[in-house]
Order: sequence, then C-alpha cells, then structure tokens
Amino acid sequence: MSNSDFHEKPYDAGTLTKLKIFELYVQAWIPVFVSRPEPPFLELHIFDLFCGPGTDSAGTSGSPILILNQLRSYQAKSMAGWSKVKIIVHFSDSSDGKIGELRKLLNTPEWRIPGVHIDLDAITFQAALEKHRNVLRNKRAAKLLIIDQFGVDAVKDDVFKQLITFPRTDFIFFLSSSTLLRFHEHPAIKIKIDRPEDSYDVHRAAFGWFQKLTPPHAFLGRFSIKKGSNIYGLIFGSQHPLGAHKFLQVAWENDEIRGEANFDIDRENISPGDMMLPFEELRPKKIQAFESDLEAELRKGIMNSEAALIHFCIAAGMTCRHANPVLQKLKDEGVLRCDFRTPDVRRMRELRPISFFTQ
Repeated sequence: MSNSDFHEKPYDAGTLTKLKIFELYVQAWIPVFVSRPEPPFLELHIFDLFCGPGTDSAGTSGSPILILNQLRSYQAKSMAGWSKVKIIVHFSDSSDGKIGELRKLLNTPEWRIPGVHIDLDAITFQAALEKHRNVLRNKRAAKLLIIDQFGVDAVKDDVFKQLITFPRTDFIFFLSSSTLLRFHEHPAIKIKIDRPEDSYDVHRAAFGWFQKLTPPHAFLGRFSIKKGSNIYGLIFGSQHPLGAHKFLQVAWENDEIRGEANFDIDRENISPGDMMLPFEELRPKKIQAFESDLEAELRKGIMNSEAALIHFCIAAGMTCRHANPVLQKLKDEGVLRCDFRTPDVRRMRELRPISFFTQ
C-alpha cells in the first residue's frame, strides 16, 4: 500500500499493535513531567512527524487522536504540575490533504484541551527536524518523538545519530525491517543488516545495526511486528534509563512471553498460561537465559550497585521485576544482601550506596 492511500483502508492488526504501543508509551511518559508539584521541565513537546489525517477509513483513531486522548485524560485528573508546564503537540505530515483532514477533525470543542497547544504543519520529516532544531536541542525541554515512517527512508544513519543525541528526548520509530533484507543489495538501502538464519529475527538484526550507532550513555529498545509474511518493528531510543524501562514495561504488556513481538518470535509455542505450570521447559528461553546470566554476574561480585543491575536488565530487554527471582534466590543462599526486592529505576539519581555481596 502506498503512503497516500494507507489511511483509506481500515488499520490491520499489526498497525493496531503499533498504535497501541505508541499510545501506551505516551501514557507512561506524560505523568513523569506533570505529576509533581514542581515539574522537572517547564516545556513538554510531543512530535508526531508522520501524523496522517487522524483516523483510518473506518474512523479508528490514529496516533494524533491517541496522543490527545492521553493528554485530555491527564488534564481532567488535575495533576499537580499540569498548570505549571507548557505543553505543545506538533503534528506534521508531508501531505497537505492529510493535514487538512486532521485540522478539520481537531477543530471542535472536544479537542480544545486546556493547557495544550496544537501545532499543525504540512511539512516533510526532514524539514520538520530542521524547523524544530532549537527545541530538539533545548536541554530545558522534554521531548517525545513518534516517527511512523513508511518503509525505511526517513530514519537513516545520520538522522538516527541526531535523534540519539538530542537532550531530554525519547523517540520511537517504525521500520520495515523485511524491506532491509529484501532489497539488501539495492544502492538506495543504506542500512545493511546481516541476513539472519531465521526470518523472524530480521528486526533483531535491524536493531543490532542501530545499536552499533548508539553511544554508551544511551538506551535502545525494540518490538517486532508481523504482518502477513513480513516483519516490521519499532525502535525506541532514550538517554535516560527511566524512559527505556517504561518502554520495556509497555513491550512486556504487549508480549508476556518475551516482551518483544506480536508473534512467537522464538518459535517456542508457549502461551502465557503455560508459564504457570511447574515445568522448566515451559519457561521462555529468553527469561531462562537472563536469569542464568544475571546470577553468574552477581556471583562474580562485580555488579555491586543497584544502578548496574538496572542497566543489566535494560540491556537484556527485561524489566526490573525480572531480576526478583534471582535476587531472592541469592539472598536465601546467603550469597548477597540488598535492601530492596525490585530495583527502582526512579531512584537511580540518589545513588544509594548498596552493597550486594557478603562472603
């Protein structure tokens, strides 16, 4: 389907999964900045840079409406910092027609949300990045970018390197990972991923490409989406572990088995109910491998801080709660001690002096 007629048909199941993840992350992101009486930033900017007309042909809400729904919900809750923060939502699309449809849709009392300014612009992705460059580089403003590109053309290496270095910025972009593999030799394809042994792993391979471009202080996340025989996916980026952990929570909410796909990516044929049974072979290999690796690292006595444990979890694509069984096991064995059950990513700035090991 071409870019122009994408919204002229009902969204398919894969698109609905993608939109759900976008919405859930927006839902998790907003209260970080408006829930406290003294907000950490006085400006919030949400960018939807391929926004479309707002709905599909059946009237199902697209990303602009989902974003505004979340903002309207939090405004109604009268959160402590809401009135102290300037909130701007930037909707842009290269299509004049789609922006015109969205403008008409939003030009009703329903979408006049107190404290929220809406910026609509018929502009290309690259032009939008240039237009908003000062905001994106502003260390005193928090930013979230939703980049629902068609295919693989918009977020190339140079753009990704910009995104991952913008301060106080989280971003999620869509990627047609199967396209990277199918047209691997085409000169227009600049992202050259290695061909995986299993076609299900193609978005993991794409994620590996972007990992190589990511500085040590930043965090990435991924989610694979299967549509028919093709694999697509989302890449998440942030310079803060809290952002990365919130994305992982959203991913695990959408995939209870491995936290990274809307299909059986490891071909294990395990359902969430199976994991309740007392059979080791019905526990996902990803969880087993994580627990084994974490236990080995802790037994070495090297991982001696809560912060290091949190970084280990995020790098493995796991939430902090996944560390609980290993911590409890090693506490019971007298191998380590710590005064928490679950690492708390929100307290990392406190740099709590926790020692894990006692011999």
